Amino acid sequence: MNHSIRKIIAAALIAAAAVAPADAQRQRKTINNPVTQAVFRVYAEQLSQNPKNYDTLLRRANDYYHFDEMRQALEDVTRAIECTPAKEEDHLFREYLLRASIYAKTGRRELAIPDLQKACALQPTSQQALSMKAHDELEVGQLAEAKADFLRLRRMNSRNPDAALGLARIAMQENNLGMANDYLEEAVAIDPTNPDIYVRRARVRQQMGQPQAAVDDLLLALGTKGDTQGVIDALMEFSRNDYPATIASLSNAVTQVPDNGMYRYLRASIEKEHNHYIDALTDYQYIIDNHLDDYRGIYGSIAECQYALADLDNAQNNVEYALASAHGNGPYHLLRARILRHKGNVPMALSAVADALAAMPNNGDALAEMALCYSEQGNNDEAMNLLGEASMNYAEVPDYYMLRAALLEQKMNQPSAARAIYQRVAGMDGASKSVLRSQAAFARLFAGENAADITADVEKELATANDTDGSLNYLAACYFAQAGDNDRALTAAEKALKSGYANYFNWTEYNDGRVNCAPLRDDLRFLNLLHRNKSLFSND
Repeated sequence: MNHSIRKIIAAALIAAAAVAPADAQRQRKTINNPVTQAVFRVYAEQLSQNPKNYDTLLRRANDYYHFDEMRQALEDVTRAIECTPAKEEDHLFREYLLRASIYAKTGRRELAIPDLQKACALQPTSQQALSMKAHDELEVGQLAEAKADFLRLRRMNSRNPDAALGLARIAMQENNLGMANDYLEEAVAIDPTNPDIYVRRARVRQQMGQPQAAVDDLLLALGTKGDTQGVIDALMEFSRNDYPATIASLSNAVTQVPDNGMYRYLRASIEKEHNHYIDALTDYQYIIDNHLDDYRGIYGSIAECQYALADLDNAQNNVEYALASAHGNGPYHLLRARILRHKGNVPMALSAVADALAAMPNNGDALAEMALCYSEQGNNDEAMNLLGEASMNYAEVPDYYMLRAALLEQKMNQPSAARAIYQRVAGMDGASKSVLRSQAAFARLFAGENAADITADVEKELATANDTDGSLNYLAACYFAQAGDNDRALTAAEKALKSGYANYFNWTEYNDGRVNCAPLRDDLRFLNLLHRNKSLFSND
């Protein structure tokens, strides 16, 4: 296998690990490192001497923006604008662009447009400012203004693909699909070796209701010479919106070039992410058997599949084989810890999760796994401390709060404290988007809310959701089981299995916390349902 394919497959592995069901790679950018903090101390000192130093304010705003600290970035750049003399047009131009970017990134594009108008007035020949203005106008529905700006951008530079892509989106909204396709072809012709162009064309085609063509574009992008990590990320993203279309395109590519390791590996990674573990294992084994790649990381991916299929012995063997050549791989150590704990070897699991934390300091999932190990040993106070640390570091992640509440409720006899945590989860931001994925439905149930009201919200979500891989219906089965409604739980479980949700470990073994289907496992109807779908879990 050539070097470029190896590089892409390695990138695919990283991308797949970053979105693995275990979420072992949950990380975030932080400004809390010594070097960055030293820089910010210098900024503070300069501003203490001259609070109107607009250059320092702009530089600090840019750094805040880089670290996703949008509130502080907005405060600084707004102050910079107020302090910048009118004659400093270059500074004002950059300040307006930055504030517009902040508004756009925080979902307030209507506020970005006036700043971009000012930036365009300061530098009328700036293609960047005009393109940003046109895109924001398009996003807020100002089609006439956006079209005029994209046409102006095209006149300024006929080789600017932004103009063609923007005009394609407008033509699509005007229901002129022929013109939209012409503009898309124009964009690619401008820069045919740039993978980002294909990704952007794919997004427009996805909006046009052409999912197969969109994924085909991403596969074309993989053949370019540029950095394809964004392409792999887009493939993963597209698979979440339309798993069948993504797999169909990749399968077509595999059929045409059966010994292309890249296509087969990407297909396996997406199959794994969407709980189709037997399919993923088949692809991984083909790569190994046909010597398409000798990268040991593939055995880590195989171990993830085997763990999900409750094949713990083989999963342990493969993750240890992967670790033999990648000892510093935190996710593999974390997976090994989970396997060992569920096999009953808690001391070895603790050692493994310590290795995971050494490779991924403060990783939330690793902290939670260590907490579960301590809880298994009866050290619930230390478990609570670790889960509290995970919750503090990842305040937007409900999992750690839910584990804390379950520990308080089930092992520490503190139901009132548990109820307060459940109520907090129920009020988290994500609860309005998905009562199941945000775990709000479970939190409300365990906090004592009327089950009928929660069930109505769950059924409303299920009726409108695009659950192509069955994961949402799996959560619904867990919710109904916990609510004591096995009939509804079985209906949801059947839908999840029909969509291919093949995580046998979750169906039969997973007991951490209370977000699981444990109450369903004593129902003979459920056991028969799993047996009827055994082809999802085994090739036998």
